[in-house]
Order: sequence, then structure tokens, then C-alpha cells
Amino acid sequence: MKLLLSEIPEGHGRLERRQPAGAYDLDRWVRPTGDVHVTLDTDRRGQQITFRGTAQVDGIHECARCLKEFTARLEAEILVLSERRGSDDPRDEEALEQAGEVLYHEGVEVDLGAVIREAVILEVPLVLLCRPDCRGLCPHCGQDRNVNECGCGSSKPDPRWDRLRSLKNVNPEEPR
Repeated sequence: MKLLLSEIPEGHGRLERRQPAGAYDLDRWVRPTGDVHVTLDTDRRGQQITFRGTAQVDGIHECARCLKEFTARLEAEILVLSERRGSDDPRDEEALEQAGEVLYHEGVEVDLGAVIREAVILEVPLVLLCRPDCRGLCPHCGQDRNVNECGCGSSKPDPRWDRLRSLKNVNPEEPR
């Protein structure tokens, strides 16, 4: 998302933009169902601009427990300080930009695309669940336990662990 500096008012302001999710290349993390909606409060003081706001995108996910698809909204916080290139020592500029602390611009436009993309990707949970109390699939018969209880009953111990169980029941006072 590129913003012309001439569009950003001096002092406090507010920007809202909708862009196709394809502009952010999010397909590996989220299957977007619509646009990315970005809302930013801006604070411009000359060539220095602070952007603070959110990026929202609705996407289709697969539950890690029951494997059903569901739709959920990701909302990422955005906080960016942007300054004109050449205002700091070039070595400092490179270090600050790589650390993600400052986004430099050339005096014409600011490109927030990479910042927004990274923020949305970092909001994708490691374990996606359709709901917090999802019971998942039965490990024996594959029945969705959210829909019906299966007839498997209590799980039988895995015979591969029998030798370990026998060690647990050994009396330490008795010789082996």
C-alpha cells in the first residue's frame, strides 16, 4: 500500500483503505475471502510520519482438531515510524530499517505494503481452532466428536508401551 506524502495532512489525520488481498501475497498463510481493510491514524511532523492502526482480513482456515473449514477475521496492529532517507547516518538507516524500527521514504511516497503483510502473517495463530472447545476427531475411528460420540469407549493402552509399564511396576528392593 503506497501512500503519497501529499495525501497525508500535517498534524493528526486518519486514513482508511481497502485493497485486494492479492496485493499482499497472503495465500500461504490465509485464504482471504475479501479485501484487506487498513485503518490508520497518522501524525505528520514535516518529513517524519507515525502510522498507528489496524489491518483486517477475513480468511478461510482449517481447524487443527476436527479438520473442518471455518472463516475467521485476523486483525493486526500496525505501528510504523517513517522518516525521510538521508536524515540519519546511512549505516544507522540500514540497521534501523532491517530491525523494523523505521521505514524510510524518498520524500514522495511511503510504501506500507511489506509492513502490513508482515503484521497480518504474524497474527495467524500457530494452532487454528474452529472454536475453543473443539473436541476434534476420535483417534481410533475418525468420528467428529463435536457431532456425535463414537462407540470406541475408553482408549486401550498401546501394546508397544507394555515393557515400559512393567518397569514402572517393579519393586526397587527386589533384585531383577
